[in-house]
Amino acid sequence: MRIMTYLSGLLFLVLVISVQPAEGHYESEDDLIEIMFRKGAVVRLRDGNPLDLSGTGSIDGVEEILQLTDSFIWERITSVSEEELDAMETNGESRTGEDLYNLNNVYRLRFEGDIDIWELSSVLEDLPGIMLARPVPLPQPSPTPDYQGFQGYLKAASFTPTGIDALYAWTQPGGNGAGVTVCDLEYSWNYNHQDITKAPGSQINSNVQDPFGDNNHGTAVIGEMVSDFNGWGTTGICYGATLKTCGTYYGAPTWNVPGAMTVAISNLSAGDVILLEQQWEYVPGSQDYVPIEWWLNYSPNSQTFNGVYAAIQTAVANGIHVVEAGGNAVNGGGVNMDAMNWFGDCGSMIVGAGGVYPGGPWPAGNRQRLAFSNYGSRFTCQGWGEDVVTTGYGTLWNSEGVNRYYASGFSGTSSASPIVAGAAADCVGFWVANGNPPGTLTPSMLRTVLVSTGSPQLYPPTGNIGPLPNLMGAFAYLVTVGIEGTSESSPVYSMNVSPNPSYGNVTFNIYGISDIAVERMLIYDISGRVILDLDNSSMQEGNQNSLQWNCCDMNGRRINSGMYMVRAECEYGSITVPFIILAD
Repeated sequence: MRIMTYLSGLLFLVLVISVQPAEGHYESEDDLIEIMFRKGAVVRLRDGNPLDLSGTGSIDGVEEILQLTDSFIWERITSVSEEELDAMETNGESRTGEDLYNLNNVYRLRFEGDIDIWELSSVLEDLPGIMLARPVPLPQPSPTPDYQGFQGYLKAASFTPTGIDALYAWTQPGGNGAGVTVCDLEYSWNYNHQDITKAPGSQINSNVQDPFGDNNHGTAVIGEMVSDFNGWGTTGICYGATLKTCGTYYGAPTWNVPGAMTVAISNLSAGDVILLEQQWEYVPGSQDYVPIEWWLNYSPNSQTFNGVYAAIQTAVANGIHVVEAGGNAVNGGGVNMDAMNWFGDCGSMIVGAGGVYPGGPWPAGNRQRLAFSNYGSRFTCQGWGEDVVTTGYGTLWNSEGVNRYYASGFSGTSSASPIVAGAAADCVGFWVANGNPPGTLTPSMLRTVLVSTGSPQLYPPTGNIGPLPNLMGAFAYLVTVGIEGTSESSPVYSMNVSPNPSYGNVTFNIYGISDIAVERMLIYDISGRVILDLDNSSMQEGNQNSLQWNCCDMNGRRINSGMYMVRAECEYGSITVPFIILAD
């Protein structure tokens, strides 16, 4: 067996000091290895040592190798209990029918003495019971290309540059993210910023540090999502949501993204949102970044099953929406990620950086892919990748001190991802406020909603980064699939609005009453103002009562885009259904 061949060689290797990473290796801790035992293993830490409870040989050969080192300590990847991680697997599998990886099987090995950490990792990974053994990477900075612009991303999709219409979403029940928790995974927060009153106490893991001595990047991200609606400063896209922050540089401390993910999952419920504001330098030293789910994989290797990938799968299977920064490849001019060999689709929403104004540092215009943004078929949506006004940095306003810093142009996939995460939270809030359990809006369903209703990407340049979310369109879609009309008497009939949303004429069909016609129909806006009042002379009788409407008010004027209600009245009572009109 190859392991025996390695053992003699290892006697020499453990005496070798590896100060700098070898060619092609990422920068790593020199005393720490992350290990994933094979899928289906039941490896648990007992009295400080791994025990194979499955009896299938998952730890065969490990002890022999480790005896050749000076000393070592086994560490679980997370402080979340074994029982809770087992429950994540069981609950996720029951919801999805997928065979999930049990996160109890991810560990870290800490060594003392002079060893070549990369060679030792290779020897361990070659064991039959270990699927992945890689040195723990040093934390990587969150790249932010530039600062300039306006907070126009809150405006309507009909504006130029295009917004996500958060202003409209806030007028709808739950449309500000109320009832939803968003959890930002990264570092560099200022918990004392006076425009983010949800920040203090939001940290859910302990001994969190910032590896770069910064407090701006995380502040800018959470400001986009939950800065206060207080009449000054900025307003977050999902300002009604609850905030949690989960540091990825913590504990010893080390950079531990899979461990932070397990902490986040254990603190969240179905319908909540995880924002992965971390990126991975696939080509070490290039400063070109790809999504963090490529954790521990480096050029020219394919993506392998790893701790971050497994944690994302677990989160999604438990009904948690995961939004992932797609990565900035400034030097490489944006990576075509279809040319890279993915392990699969873990279920996250990967976000690209879209343009806002033509010119500036990057020539792309409204909804075009910015030159540094990675792209490919796995990308779900885009967000504003430039000109984002938010909290932090002080490039827009700094005269009142760091706790009232504002950025004039937060950018990159770092700025784009919280826009999509905020839109996701608003959608879940709207869904729940209209009587639906949060877990019934599944991650795959919400991903489809945001893609199918978003403002389409514009070209050139080529390379898919997906549409920009359009909350008015998304809410309209949600109305059709899960938010039913309410009958104010015996529910003996139903009403359908088609198409919904509509860009032109609308047809109202009333089913279930063949002998009594609808007596009256009222159409009114969300403020309760009556737009149209029709009696039964406009209705067709028979098996199905129906009315076609040209979207004009009683004075013949075309109505504005927005949400409306239609109320049908007959002898049995009445029924009311919401619908949405979009601009031509």
